[in-house]
Amino acid sequence: MQLKKRGKVILLDSRGQAAIFIVISLIIVLAGLLYFLYQTQFFEKEVDVVPPEIVPVKSYVENCIKSIAEDGLERIGLSGGYINIPERIGNDQRAYLSTFPKSGFRIPYWWHNGIEAVPTEDFIKQQLETHIESELGNCINNFEPFAGRFEINELRQAIASVKFNEEDVSAELNYPLEIIAKNGNFKALREKFSYTVPVRLKKVYELAKLIMERENKDYFLERRTIDLYSMDVDIPTTDIEATCTTKLWQLSSIKDKLKTLVRVNLPYIKIMGTDYNQNIYVPNPQGKNTYAGTYYQQHYVWDIDPNANSKYRNMKVSFAYENWPFSIYARPSENGILRSNAQRGNDMLSFFCLQIWHFTYDISYPALVTIFDQETKNNRAYQFSFPFKVSIDHNQPNRLKSGTALFETEADLPSDEFCSAVRNEATIFTVDNATTEDMRDVNLTFICGRYYCSLGQSNWLSLGAAAGITKRLPYCVNGIIKGSKRGFEDAKMFIQTDTDGKSYVLALNPVKEFQNYKVVKHLLSNPGASMELDSGEEASILIKGKDIGFESFALYPKEADSAINIANGKDAAYEVTIYVSDEENIVGGYSGDWKVSKNDLINANEIVFHVIEQGPATDDERFLFLSGLKSYSKRVPMPELKS
Repeated sequence: MQLKKRGKVILLDSRGQAAIFIVISLIIVLAGLLYFLYQTQFFEKEVDVVPPEIVPVKSYVENCIKSIAEDGLERIGLSGGYINIPERIGNDQRAYLSTFPKSGFRIPYWWHNGIEAVPTEDFIKQQLETHIESELGNCINNFEPFAGRFEINELRQAIASVKFNEEDVSAELNYPLEIIAKNGNFKALREKFSYTVPVRLKKVYELAKLIMERENKDYFLERRTIDLYSMDVDIPTTDIEATCTTKLWQLSSIKDKLKTLVRVNLPYIKIMGTDYNQNIYVPNPQGKNTYAGTYYQQHYVWDIDPNANSKYRNMKVSFAYENWPFSIYARPSENGILRSNAQRGNDMLSFFCLQIWHFTYDISYPALVTIFDQETKNNRAYQFSFPFKVSIDHNQPNRLKSGTALFETEADLPSDEFCSAVRNEATIFTVDNATTEDMRDVNLTFICGRYYCSLGQSNWLSLGAAAGITKRLPYCVNGIIKGSKRGFEDAKMFIQTDTDGKSYVLALNPVKEFQNYKVVKHLLSNPGASMELDSGEEASILIKGKDIGFESFALYPKEADSAINIANGKDAAYEVTIYVSDEENIVGGYSGDWKVSKNDLINANEIVFHVIEQGPATDDERFLFLSGLKSYSKRVPMPELKS
């Protein structure tokens, strides 16, 4: 082949020709691919065409989504992931921090008493979805502003769907509305509404979780607390002094000093990679008065993530302790007094005395972590706070994990569309856990995430050989079967519907309900006499099975139809824990085992709980009393069943 160029002849061999064709072919293929991708994205992107007549209605609904979602996000940030605190947390004084006791504001702990209780992202999302759905009606107000222009009919209750994106939070509402102009010349249907809040909740939550995870591994706050009292001359740990005079310390003074040390020093903890000022003024008797030049820079900067600088550099993190409950116990001590041990020399050194002491401390107090994501051109400022307990046992960090709180994501409304999309068959057998006999008429519900599907009641299967239900269920890897029947405790179990033909046995514990119960107290100074609780005192009662999966909780004085359930149909042993509190402190209680015979339950219709109350006491005396509550409880009767 030959080409002419400006009068010259250019000869191309076969390899040159092939190269040109390959290049041209690649250009054509690439151009076609780019065109195909563009067309695909163009057609896949949903074009939202809104008739101009209903734009005001759309804006009205989306303004409601905006105000409700922003309110919910603010509550989530203030309460560590909660809009509404579950009853099981609100009724347990150990499970939350009351930052402003008089206002009743509570923030659930993310870790306390060995329990890890970090709300999951799905749980937080569910809280916001439920909040939008429940508050929408109040905001919509029957579309009052449009009463003269439109007749607006709700075809179905609204269902909210929330997504936590990297840079924002999006809320979509499936809310079918029939919009009819009152002049009769217009009718439209609108289902989808949405609003995006420029708040980086996802990133803030990820940082909060990371801090909690690293605290449980690094014991960072425990180690800083131990450093504080180990280096303070007013707080005795281990030392020796040449004197014949016994040295004395008051635990109450040690407590006050340590509370001050914690309150003053915790705010200097910083997270490496986040935004903090190294040149901030820090009082320092040695003369260096900036953060970067003090002890804090070396010991209070916490490295939790090597990539924190790229992820969280726009965020500020603070740690705080205010005048919140603070528990401290010293060993050895007696009546709140710590004493040194005297050692005297022998023979010629009999005049020589030594005072030796070694004390260990058990310490527990709440710390509040606040993350502040600063405003940028792309996102609004956002604040998120969560508390956890700092725990020290015998001068050592104590963050042993004894359990994890379960965060269930439940929806108020089932989705007919989800429940009808059945795939694999499953059989659920229902039995009485006390007698192991098959049992019919159990109301069964299948739960998958936020979807509830009613399955009906169990019945006899295989000509009466067993009781249960066989049905095809929607696909769900982590589903839950819930069973309920009058006279039985509700039962739940995890199931999987990803494989056809699986079977499960759901066992329900029979219970006897006691609407009639009371708490009487015995003073520690006179345990033989009993009396009613004082006005303003309240008792929380927890009954937990020792050998059976059973738990019942109630408050006294009782609220409305609040009842206590006891497992029926078999002998059982329980752990009974009762705390009596006034408006400020836990003042008494009961802790002990309780054996209940099934025969004793037959004619019983009342339970009397006995508690021991300490009476007037200092904080140290109250701490010692509660730490020995199990022993003191032996001075009063066990719970009594009465007919």
